[in-house]
Amino acid sequence: MSETAKARKIPEIDLTTKGTPMNLAHSLLAGAALAVSLASAAQAADLLQPADPIYSSQLFKFDGLYLGATAGASVANTLYGNLGVVVGANFAVTDGIIAGVEFQGDSYWTGGGITAYDALALGRVGGFVSDNTMAYGDVGAGFLNGAPVYAFGGGAEMGLTSNIGVRGDLQGIGFFGNAPTVARATVGLIWHMD
Repeated sequence: MSETAKARKIPEIDLTTKGTPMNLAHSLLAGAALAVSLASAAQAADLLQPADPIYSSQLFKFDGLYLGATAGASVANTLYGNLGVVVGANFAVTDGIIAGVEFQGDSYWTGGGITAYDALALGRVGGFVSDNTMAYGDVGAGFLNGAPVYAFGGGAEMGLTSNIGVRGDLQGIGFFGNAPTVARATVGLIWHMD
């Protein structure tokens, strides 16, 4: 001890000693720093979620196999009634985009009975406009009374229950090399078999 410390009776503290109290203090301080950094990292991991998810609602399941019945009207120099069937399959391209293929068979009738028929194979692409509604466009080819035709159009389908949907469809049909000669509007009830 120095002379001043002895005279005042103030104990000197030696910070260079390798005694237990300093090692314990350093260990506690290092442990506390480690605990704080690990806790901060755990909290930061909880923040790794999208700040604004684009779409988080449950969407109607339009993908998969489906079949249905349609009814409507066509105009081709005269007004016809239509009854038909559809069968197809859709698959999800992304969360909001659906693509697929569809086969349609329709009969055309007037007051005198069935006057024509068609069979069409169409490719479809559509997208969600709400949780249970999809708008789509379609294009394809087939036969009208045995003659080759092209078809194009679009429509919208709305899911009513978990497997049942209703749709409206507009199509133009024409013979290859000519302008469309048939305009058709139908509504249909569709059963999605997921």
